[in-house]
Amino acid sequence: MELNDNILSNKSVDSFIQSIERDFFIGRTEELEFFYNYLNFTNNDIKVLYIHGTGGVGKTYLLNEYNRISNEEGLLFLKMDSRDFPQTPEGFADHILTLIETHTHTQLFSENYSLRKFLHTLSELASDRRIIIAIDSYEHMDALDRWFRQVFIQNLPPTIFVIMAGRHSLSGEWIESPAWRSLTKEIELKDFSLSQTQAFLDYYGIDNSHMIKAMWKFTDGHPLTLTLAALTDKEFSIGTLHEQSSHILMELTQRWLLEVKDESLHRLIEVAALFYNFDQSSLSAVLKEEVDIKTFNALTSLSFVKPVKSGWAMHDLVRDAIKMNLKLRHPERFEQFSQRSASFFYKRTITNRSPTDAASFFYHLGDEFIRSVFFQEKIDNSMYLEPIADYNFHEVSRFFENRKNDFSESEAQFYNRETNESYHFHASFEHNRKEMELIDDTYVKKINYKDAHLLKNKDNKTLGLSIIVPINVSTLKVLAKEPVSRAYFSRLNDQDTKEYSVPENENAGWFIRFLDYTDSTDTAARSFMLYNLFPLLLTSGRIIVSTPLPFFQDLLENFGFQKIPEATHYDYGENYPSTTYILDVRGPRLANYLKQLTNGNSVQNEMEVIATTFSLTEREVDIVTLILEEKGNAAIAKELYVAEITVKKHITRIFKKMEVKNRSQLIKCVMEIIS
Repeated sequence: MELNDNILSNKSVDSFIQSIERDFFIGRTEELEFFYNYLNFTNNDIKVLYIHGTGGVGKTYLLNEYNRISNEEGLLFLKMDSRDFPQTPEGFADHILTLIETHTHTQLFSENYSLRKFLHTLSELASDRRIIIAIDSYEHMDALDRWFRQVFIQNLPPTIFVIMAGRHSLSGEWIESPAWRSLTKEIELKDFSLSQTQAFLDYYGIDNSHMIKAMWKFTDGHPLTLTLAALTDKEFSIGTLHEQSSHILMELTQRWLLEVKDESLHRLIEVAALFYNFDQSSLSAVLKEEVDIKTFNALTSLSFVKPVKSGWAMHDLVRDAIKMNLKLRHPERFEQFSQRSASFFYKRTITNRSPTDAASFFYHLGDEFIRSVFFQEKIDNSMYLEPIADYNFHEVSRFFENRKNDFSESEAQFYNRETNESYHFHASFEHNRKEMELIDDTYVKKINYKDAHLLKNKDNKTLGLSIIVPINVSTLKVLAKEPVSRAYFSRLNDQDTKEYSVPENENAGWFIRFLDYTDSTDTAARSFMLYNLFPLLLTSGRIIVSTPLPFFQDLLENFGFQKIPEATHYDYGENYPSTTYILDVRGPRLANYLKQLTNGNSVQNEMEVIATTFSLTEREVDIVTLILEEKGNAAIAKELYVAEITVKKHITRIFKKMEVKNRSQLIKCVMEIIS
């Protein structure tokens, strides 16, 4: 305290605040580089810098850093917040004139100052020095946006530079006009990387690597959340962080929702927070009411909602915070919406056979282990799977060579913010050494490169290797001879052999043989590759996996894979029994499998499952229901008030859709699905 008193005695409060904030400022290299380039006259074509990002990402801190740099360079930096003045041209002008009087010795007597005189005064001040006008919270200047652009900025002298910071990206004429696009530089502030988080936490005396990683996972590198987490307890223990997590997220929820002006949006936001990705139809289905386009556009215009490949998604932190808040305040509503979400994606998966829908179904099941591993946050969307062929086979050889020359035990942590749990993946040194003895690049040639892929990022850097063997007549012999797969495929009975022996251009199933990574701790790469396994569920085949690793064994069992006891083997060593698992999703079995995972909670009734599975009309569902009650055609006709011939026609169509020949087969088919 004595030290701070001495500092304050020699500095103004403003100077003291600026010196402390400068010490805490880290990162933002691109943003600082652009600003320094402007100061050195290398960016003269740009007249406006616009910085945007979610609340708490550090926009105000960056403006303050620009302010400090400008003061050192002798520039006049006029920083204002749009919430501090009336949203009129006169209110804006009066506020700037007050700032000028505060930061200079100029006496302006701003009463009854005309806008023309205001602009003239600015031009005079800028005649012998550069001026920067910085406006924070620009999202509150909607009413002034056109005037600000068309009147104010357009009439500024070239020595005045404008910086705006807001939660939303620019829209309207800012991006529609080629001229304004060329005059404006737009930068989105991102959350901190792990290295930036480490540097940030160093100022709080946190240097434990496990603690730093835990805080980075919990906060997603979001600066405000990092600050709140670092202030939870002076001991900085992971346990304390977990205890305070709900409090931190609740505080963030309140801050983020301040930008929601329309109270009617709050219920829609609660539902959207349940989704990994959402669209207008999914929200309407869960709410059981049509979400109109105006309301949906209001939702997607929020700064914490971003477009993604398959719809829209909330910022991870906002989503989890709102979800936790809903779960605590209205557990029944949370459960109801969650069940409806799973039901919605169950139907879409059965109807559309879309991998995205299948993935969303598993996300909404509520299995936190699956959600944490397959839906890892911070996945680099520029990653992709590159098929292996002759032209890139040398990269496969290099991958195996590097792994054999430098392998150790593998560790990875999958963190779940909602439950404060971590799921630990571990593969021992012995396991990894043995794996490199059991498989190499020649294996890829044996399966003729089929469904072997390199995982790469946007820089064409190899992050991993995936080998998923299609099962058909050309691969059966390989699978029956090679380690790991031979325990199952060498013992097939005649019927299974026949069913697997489809032509080479077809697949009767898949054997997931090898998933490995350049960096074993890269959970984003692991999640990306695992997420891309969802399409296998929709291929109407059987999926076989064999592993000695408890992490994957637990994950497979959570997915509903069945053990094949007679296919247990010791290819990884006598102390490492490998269990072989199978999942059969052929034909209608997929619907039955997905339904079993819901435990009856998310699918509202059994006949809804049948209707979705076989695309039955409402009338056809009524008839199937009565057939299950063992009623004849005449009784069905009487109950439904239709002619008996009409019932017969419906039944003929039902048999065709369900691929059965008579009532007995129909009843058996239905019972297999709903039992």
